[in-house]
Parts: sequence; C-alpha cells; structure tokens
Amino acid sequence: MKFQIRGVYSFFIVKNFMTLDIKNSIRGWFFSSDTLRTSIENGLMLNASIDLTNACNLNCAYCYIEEKNSVRKRRKSHELSLSESLRIIDELKACGVKTINIVGAGEPTIDEYFYEIVNYIYSQGLTTILFTNGAKLASSIEIIDFCYEHDVSVVVKYNSPSHKIQDMVAGKRGYSQKREEAIKLLIKKGFNKPFPTRLGIDMLSFKGNIKDIPAMHHWCRENNVYPICGDYIPTGRTEDGKFQGTPALQNDPLNNLNYVESLLQPIDNKERINLISLLSEIDQNYGIERSGCSAYFGGSICTQILGLYIDIQGNIWPCVARKKQEKNKFSDGLLGNVRKNISIKDIWLFNSYLIQLRKHFNGGCPYKPILVDPVVESKYDINHELSL
Repeated sequence: MKFQIRGVYSFFIVKNFMTLDIKNSIRGWFFSSDTLRTSIENGLMLNASIDLTNACNLNCAYCYIEEKNSVRKRRKSHELSLSESLRIIDELKACGVKTINIVGAGEPTIDEYFYEIVNYIYSQGLTTILFTNGAKLASSIEIIDFCYEHDVSVVVKYNSPSHKIQDMVAGKRGYSQKREEAIKLLIKKGFNKPFPTRLGIDMLSFKGNIKDIPAMHHWCRENNVYPICGDYIPTGRTEDGKFQGTPALQNDPLNNLNYVESLLQPIDNKERINLISLLSEIDQNYGIERSGCSAYFGGSICTQILGLYIDIQGNIWPCVARKKQEKNKFSDGLLGNVRKNISIKDIWLFNSYLIQLRKHFNGGCPYKPILVDPVVESKYDINHELSL
C-alpha cells in the first residue's frame, strides 16, 4: 500500500497498535486488545462524546467549538433538553458504547443538568470522562466527591504553568489559581491513585508554551496523571489548525493583543519533532511504551474515532474535529441531527465514511499531523511516498 507523506511525517501501520500501556492512558480510554479488536470487527461503538451547555465561565481564544470570528462564549439557542440528552445516551449504549466523554461545548460543571446526566451515565454502567477547566471544582468539594463516587475520570485544562500566560489565553484573570487548587483537591481525593489513572490534564501545544511542555509532561508521569497534549483541533477558533481567535482577545482591554497572538501561533514541524523526541526520552525513564502511530505527543492513541460526537444542538459528527477527511481534503463532517428522527445506530453502522475510518483505524488522528516516534521515523525517507 502507498500513503502520501504529509509535511515531514511518514505514515505507517503498526501491527500491534491494539496493545496499550496501562501507564499511558486514563480510565475510560484504556481498552484491552480484545475489546478494541472486537469493536472494530463487529462495528461496535466504544468511545462517544457529548456536549453539555455552550455557556462557559472562560473565553479561551483557542476554543474549537466557537466560530473563529466570535467575540465571547454564550449559551446557544435550542440547546438539548435533559430528556433529549438522556435519550442520546440510551442510543449510544445500544451501539455498544463503554465510555462517554463530556467534552463540553462550554464548561460542563455549570450546566443545570450536570448531576442528572453524569448520574444517568453511571447508572447505565458506563464510564464518564469529564473535560473541565476546573474553576468550579476549586470551590466545590461536592462536585469532586460526586465525580469520585460516580466513577468519573477528570481531565483539567492546563496549557501553561505561567499564570499570566494561562489567564490571557483563557480570557479570565485569576483563573490559573483556581485551576491549581482544583488539581490539588483531585489529587487529595485520590483520582491519580489507580492504574489507569482517573486524572488527566489537557494541553494544547503552541508557541507560548512549547518550552514548558516537557516539564509538565514529567510532572504528569511522576504523579500518575495522564498528559493529553497535541496540536490544535482544526475547527472553530483554530480552523485549519491555525490560530484564528483574535476577536476573542479583543474582548479583554488589558491584553497585549500582538503578544498574545504571537503566543498562540501553532508550532512548526521542527518544533513538533523535537517535542516528540523530548517526551519520548522522559517516558523511557518511566518504562512507558509508545506506539509508532499515536494521536498525542505523549505517544498514546485516540479511540474517539471508535465513536461519534453529538453536540449541544443535536448535530452528529465523526468526532470533535467536526470534519471529514477524504482524498487529503477536509470537508464539513455533519452526519445528521438527532432531532430529525435520524437513528444514531444506522449512521454508525452504514455511513461509508465512518466505515472507512474504522477499517483504517491505527490509533492516530486523521485530522491532525501524523505523530510518529523519531527513532522509527528516521528509518524512512520522509520526502517521498512510503511503500508498505
């Protein structure tokens, strides 16, 4: 088979991609080899994503949900009702789902139905992964206790140890201190004690934090916290993998606009290769096995392709990138809307694009630059087509 090289990355199929390292995953994303193989062979969904409200207590300039020219985050019109959300969970379970990611169109913990939805997911024997900025958790032991008791894995936004940089790119002064407090409370509760861990941090790589990522990665490994670090999701304010959230920065008169814009530019190929190498060296010290083709700089794979993403208005997408990639071109990935009496199961089983995604699943992300370990990559001529 032949694959066209994209940028400076070679693409190859790793025969043992289904072997996952329990130290390099999070509860809800860690599946046995047999589970992955059975899912792919039988067309079962594993790892779906849903939204709660679009309302948010931050206004991140790199938000992939907001339109690129939007000024700030707001609740959307005609958001899903509680009954609609519960029906979607039922349909996803009927497709075989074991994990539901609450990715948050906005901040899930401020949604009025947060407790009801998480409790329902738990009652169905499914695992919840909660993506949160952590601001509300910092002042609410109640939410932390609730998540712990309901088998929730928690992933906290963490883009920079610098409070100045984090607050500027997140659009709220004083946010970073709350984030730090939330992580301390989650660790105190024990979210990072099991294997796989139930605590992760969500990092986006950009010019302003790339030098900090290795130290953050080392801290994660030392504390059994799962590091999710990757390129921009190519949609919303980071359309096409580029920073396009300048109007959101203008909402804060205290921002040095040019400075923050420069911080949020995506990293280049040379920086990407160097970062993978540095993180790979760190992982060797912890005995962590990295796959040849991964979705994140930490070497772990993504199983969200083995699921669907249902947004807060009921739209159905292949994943949170909201794209299709066919013949090396991106197009609108909208597959339908649950309010139009469309069967989620029928879309999952019979949509030709989704069938091809499952057929060629190898753990990588089809919507971002391909990430491979530099040691493996160096074996190939990366400037030409690679024949396998």
